[in-house]
Amino acid sequence: MTVFPVESIYDAAADERLFPDLLRRIVDHFGAQSGFLGWMGGASGAGFQAEYGNDPAYLKSYVETYAPLDILRPALMETPEGEPRPARPLLQSPEVQESRFYREYIAPQRIVDNLATNLIKRDGMFATIAILRTGDVAPFDTDDINAMRTLVPHLRRAVYLSSHRIGQADLISAYREAAEGARDGLVLLGDDGRILDLGPEIGRLTGFRSIEAAARSAFARALARAAHDGKPILHEFIFDGRKVRLLLAARSLSRNRYGDLGAGPGPAHAVSVTEVDRRWGLAYDAIATAHELTPGETRVLQDVLTHGEMIGTADRLGIARATARSHLHRIYAKTQTSGFPDLCLFAHRFIVAAR
Repeated sequence: MTVFPVESIYDAAADERLFPDLLRRIVDHFGAQSGFLGWMGGASGAGFQAEYGNDPAYLKSYVETYAPLDILRPALMETPEGEPRPARPLLQSPEVQESRFYREYIAPQRIVDNLATNLIKRDGMFATIAILRTGDVAPFDTDDINAMRTLVPHLRRAVYLSSHRIGQADLISAYREAAEGARDGLVLLGDDGRILDLGPEIGRLTGFRSIEAAARSAFARALARAAHDGKPILHEFIFDGRKVRLLLAARSLSRNRYGDLGAGPGPAHAVSVTEVDRRWGLAYDAIATAHELTPGETRVLQDVLTHGEMIGTADRLGIARATARSHLHRIYAKTQTSGFPDLCLFAHRFIVAAR
């Protein structure tokens, strides 16, 4: 048997969309006709699966009817982690051949052998690969078993690596999705309301120096309630003897649950935390730099947004009304806004807390 190119396993670890093709290559390498590669993450509900060459009707019937009747599954579950086990000896036993599962599911598909391996068999995580030979073919032999044994460490690493990678990508995505609504800080929560990540701003605001410390507080309970209710809540807290009123606004996050496998459930909710009694302002210098406003245009921008109207700008700044209008129209053009209301919405992106 030729050596299987293990680099293709790590290619799939870097992009889970390649796992179906990887499975096809493994099936072909072992002279099999079909295969299954899948894993799940216990209570988190995370999971992923790829299959190749299987009859869709039989896959559906297995889920709907035959899974509880699978007389071979207990033997697979008892097999030590990382050890390939062919099903051929079990398929020859009278007990199996007399079972409904064999008569209605195994025999009609002409399954000769199933080389199955528990890639990962641990609390909270289970991964397996199975390749099947069907029709007029020989069962798997010792060389096949040894060849699969050499691939197992690489396949196991691929599962862990890809799960960890997606978990990190979900974390970054969660921050990206929620950052627009965050003001004083951001907290990420799991499905159960448990705190997964505290932004550094939260530590400065609350005094909590760790997730563990925050988890035991009224702050954590309020965060969980905001996520559960799905609407903003206002709550008064006492941090180091200082009363602070916080507005907690939660939003649900989309994530690829495949990323939950390696490190547990990923972020399901992001809660933006706003200190409602803090003064807010606009980063006028940042607006001017980002959109190349002149000093005169910046002064006009600050005046109209501070006073909420354009009528008295010229008098307040001591400039001609035509000059004020000219500055304002150039501001609209440079910020790509279509009028004063649109300019106000645009400026909202540059809100900062007054320190």
